[in-house]
Formats: sequence, structure tokens, C-alpha cells
Amino acid sequence: MKEDAVKVRTHWGRIAVFYAIAFGWVSIIAAGLYLLGDRNLSSTDGTGMAAIAVAILALLYMPAPMVAALIIEKRTGKGYLMGRTFGKGFWTSFKRILIVAPAVLLTLLLGMTVFSYLAGNVLGINGAGTLLFNSDDLVANTLALAGTSMDSDQVAALTARTPGLAGTLGLAFAGALIAGFTINGLFALGEEYGWRGWLADQLRPLGAVWANLIIGALWGLWHAPLILMGFNYGSYRVLGVAFMMAWCIAASFLLWRARQVTGSVLAAAVIHGGLNGFAGVFLLVLVNTNALVAAPMGLIGIATVAVVAALFWLVTARVKPVPVPTSEPAVAPAAEDPATT
Repeated sequence: MKEDAVKVRTHWGRIAVFYAIAFGWVSIIAAGLYLLGDRNLSSTDGTGMAAIAVAILALLYMPAPMVAALIIEKRTGKGYLMGRTFGKGFWTSFKRILIVAPAVLLTLLLGMTVFSYLAGNVLGINGAGTLLFNSDDLVANTLALAGTSMDSDQVAALTARTPGLAGTLGLAFAGALIAGFTINGLFALGEEYGWRGWLADQLRPLGAVWANLIIGALWGLWHAPLILMGFNYGSYRVLGVAFMMAWCIAASFLLWRARQVTGSVLAAAVIHGGLNGFAGVFLLVLVNTNALVAAPMGLIGIATVAVVAALFWLVTARVKPVPVPTSEPAVAPAAEDPATT
């Protein structure tokens, strides 16, 4: 059944209120950081601010879309997506998540690694970086990033305990899986409940393409207050916002489909949390990078996410989706492919 077979419409007023709450929330947080003197959130600022920023973002920033969605859901009185997410069909969806999330995360990690190698090591594209393979180089880069020095015996001991590229990526993947299904996924649900949950349900009548273009653009722009302070893209403040929007559009198609195939917004949260979990490994395995070009957030990262999203849609084209619980019962179920609308 196509969604135009039932009378549903996009409530733009509700969407405007939702976004005003979510964006206003993060703007207040960014303003607070600025007034406190934390005006450079770049991972290369040399002050250790990046680690503090991560904690602040996880605790305060990421829940904003969920809070905004819950407020709208309470005002409309049509029930909560949260209750339906953990209600009937939860275990059916969770079994699919156990398959989909690891497969998607592994493909993303390997894809970014391969694309980085081809762009940097093989083609020599400026800013793509050079992929490090052996333990000696990985240890040297780790010490450089930490700004610490060791004597030769200490370096030798550390190198002996440090795996090469394959082992490092393996550990990153294992850590990402654990984080995605636990703490990172919990915080990512704060975002996904709003973006791939409530907002996706509101925009579903537009079809998958337009819905994800809008969701991705709004999601990317939502990060602007922090990107303008150097988060993710360093000194590329304005350009960084545009690149974040492009990255989020590609990721939205991937996460939308993950929810559709599994029947749960939790799939998007696990993948989102897992991706956050392994993103930092590229600081260790790549050198001589430019934030606008290199993985995971530059052009290589955007291209990888877009390719993986396209492949995921193709591979799952014949998979019968689990009926998706929506934020409003009146909205047509997403069991049918929204790309057909």
C-alpha cells in the first residue's frame, strides 16, 4: 500500500516548533561554552578541550532532538514513539539489528579505510592523508597526537604491544560494536528518536528522497553552533557546516533504511553510536590529513557513507521490512518502500 492511499499530511508547523526547540537547545549549550572561554573545540587545539567537549556533547547536546520530539508528542496527544519502539515486535526487530548493525559498521570502517588508502597512498590526493600500516608508525603518531615523549626502551616496549593496522581496526570495530549497543547507542538514541524517528514520520508522505534530503540538511545544520567553534572541521568553520550537512544527508539515507529494514529506530541509534565509536581511529591510522578531505568527516567519509547507503538499499531491496512503529498511529506504516511514493 502506498502512503498516499491514506490521508496523511506533513505538519510543517509542528516541524518548525520541533526544530526551534532542538536548535535552540544546542545554541544555548554552544553559547555557554563560548562564554566560559571554551571557544576552540578543534581536536588539534592542544589544550585537551576535545575530550571535555565529547563529554559535554554526550550529556547535553545529543538528547535535544528526543526532548523536542517528546514535547511535540505530548502536545499532540497521539502517543509516543518510545512506547511503540519497546512494545510489541521489539524482539523481532532486535534480532535484525544484531545482523544489520555489525554488517553496516564493518562496511563503513573498511570502506573508509580502503578509500583513504586509494586516495592518499595510491593517488596522492592532497589532504586525504597517508594510511599507516606498521606498529612503529602507529606508535609514533600516537605519541605525536598525545604530545608526549618516551625514551627508546619505552617506545620499543609500547611498539611490541601495539598491533598493526589490521589489529588496530579490529579493536576499533569491536569497541564500536560494544559502544553502539551500550553507552554510545543510548546517547545516539537522543538524536535518532528525533531525526529518524519523529521527524522521519512527519516527512514520510514526501517519499524517501525528499524526506532524507530535508532531514539530513536539518540534522547537519543543527551541528552548526559547535562546528562554528571548530568542532569536527577545525578552522574550516563555515565550510565545515556545509560539509557536515552533506555528510548528514548521506548518513540519513543509510540510517532511514536501517530503521525500515529492522522495524526500529534503535537500529539507527546503534549504527550512529558505533560510528561515533570508531571515528577516532582515523586520527591514529592517518597522517597529513585535511579535515575537509580525509575520513571520517571529509569528502572521503561522505563518499564512503553515500556508497554504503546506496549498497545497503540495493542489497536489502528484496528484504521484507518489519512494520515500523511510527510516532503517530495515523501515519501509514513504513512496511512499504517509501521510495515508491
